[in-house]
Amino acid sequence: MRNPLHQFILGVIIWLPITFFIWYITANYHLAPIVWLSNLLFSWWMPDALIWVKLDHHTLVIASNFGTNAVGQVVSPPTDNGVLGYHSNPLIYSYGLPLLYALILATPEKDRWLKLIIGTFLLLPIELFSMVFSILKTLTFEVGIVFQQQQELSQIAIDSIAIAYQAGTLIIPMVTPLIIWVAMHRHFLQRLAPQTTIKWRM
Repeated sequence: MRNPLHQFILGVIIWLPITFFIWYITANYHLAPIVWLSNLLFSWWMPDALIWVKLDHHTLVIASNFGTNAVGQVVSPPTDNGVLGYHSNPLIYSYGLPLLYALILATPEKDRWLKLIIGTFLLLPIELFSMVFSILKTLTFEVGIVFQQQQELSQIAIDSIAIAYQAGTLIIPMVTPLIIWVAMHRHFLQRLAPQTTIKWRM
């Protein structure tokens, strides 16, 4: 009889490259709702700072409501020199999706496809959080003082944006899939628990 823990680990190793490949080539589709929600949020929250965000293949294009004047100073609204645009890689904070998919598909339970759908929706607000603070980081530190003054950001707000950006790119995308997987597979973990306990005692 196969060891369920070994079978699960092997399944994750097999599924990870597959789910990451699918995630990469379908970026336009799984990132589209996050970009759409980000546009809605910023059009309500900061319409004087951001014109739009769009997806160009695997790149997030950010069109700010800032430009440069004749001497190169950043101004708002933009002058005849055009708006200031920026590029960001949204894949750096959406890798939790293929990780979650690999964990679910490697778990020997019958309702895996339903859990894939549920997990996708549970990750949406996490990806939205990461994208929003990635855009805010760009505006705060790349547009710089003009944006900070326009939005009347305090030093605490600036530091909070930096911390939230770091958490949204380095910590949350890695931890959240594990939390969601554990929450949806408690019965499987309970089946593994006795075997793990026996191994530790030996």
